[in-house]
Amino acid sequence: MQQQPSGDDEGVVRITAHRRANRIVRTTVAIPGSAAQSRRLVGLDPAAAVDTLATLATHSPRAHALALGQACAAAQGNAAHDHAKLVAIERELAAEAADTHLRRLLIEWPQALGHDARHTRYNEFHRRLTTKTDPASCFELGGDVLDLVAREMLAGFFNRIRMPHNLAEFIERADTGSILGAVLRDMIELGPSQPSAGRGVAILGTQTAAAWVATIGTWPSDEFVAHPTFAGEPAETGPLARHAASPLVRLLLDRGHRLSARLFSKIIDLADCASRMRYPLTDDVPPLLDASAGPGVGMARVSTARGVLLCWVRMEGGCIADCRIVPAAAWNFHPEGAFCREACSSIDETPEAALRRLSLLALALDPSVPYRIELVEEAGKRRKRA
Repeated sequence: MQQQPSGDDEGVVRITAHRRANRIVRTTVAIPGSAAQSRRLVGLDPAAAVDTLATLATHSPRAHALALGQACAAAQGNAAHDHAKLVAIERELAAEAADTHLRRLLIEWPQALGHDARHTRYNEFHRRLTTKTDPASCFELGGDVLDLVAREMLAGFFNRIRMPHNLAEFIERADTGSILGAVLRDMIELGPSQPSAGRGVAILGTQTAAAWVATIGTWPSDEFVAHPTFAGEPAETGPLARHAASPLVRLLLDRGHRLSARLFSKIIDLADCASRMRYPLTDDVPPLLDASAGPGVGMARVSTARGVLLCWVRMEGGCIADCRIVPAAAWNFHPEGAFCREACSSIDETPEAALRRLSLLALALDPSVPYRIELVEEAGKRRKRA
């Protein structure tokens, strides 16, 4: 994710961190809304709308397009796809998410901590993930991604019988034959990254589309679209939410290393994507995409690399009359969500240290578009920009 976009701030996440007495006391985030995208879809038939959204989406274009297509089909009462089509969709979504994770893990995270990016390694996987779509190729490619995780990312964990019991053992295993070992070590050595208030936001569990409709209603409110909550509270979505129960992730969380836990969760999520490419739609894991129908309204839920994406569509006369899209960033960059809560500091830090910490936090929560961070003293004087 580009950290220093050029030009104006259109299409940029603008993060303003307010400082008082060398501590960040509050943070505001302005995210380019999805409303403009949704308006571009009104009046289009489903096929044209799907093509349009695939070109407009700033991330996970196939996930956006497939979710919109499923929501339209549900609203029109179309028959569900056959099993073969559902399997193909699952593999396509898993490949897109795997590609996103690999770019973050092999290029952007190493660069963020001053290490060499693995451009060649990423490019060879990117080419295959975006072109090899037949079942045999997906099965083989999923196996190669699993080998990458086991041999080049988490070799130290796979080669030991006993799980690490403390951070020192965790770092030792991460450093053993691991592309990301130095990155994880540096992250942990930066120290704990708990919210200053001591409590992180709730974790957003995986729900079916029907469960979302039962929770939110047939049509979401404008407030929910802009600032979504679950059970009245902000929540975090994404790899950490999906893998918080993992023993290795839990070890990091219990010791206050939430940023490292998010990074490690991405590796686990990458392995899950590879498994779905090999064995899609198994009974023990929910599908990446499903939909629910109401009178003239369809709703789809899709899991992306960044978290859950929700899409509501109202159809009239075979065309889209209204559309609402809630991306993962709306959850994670909620005014009281994970980023804003963890951005506030409980210890003194220099402006440079604050910018670095906020940049890593933004990368961990991944808003999908370039971001700009400004530090502002409480009196309003602008101090630093990243």
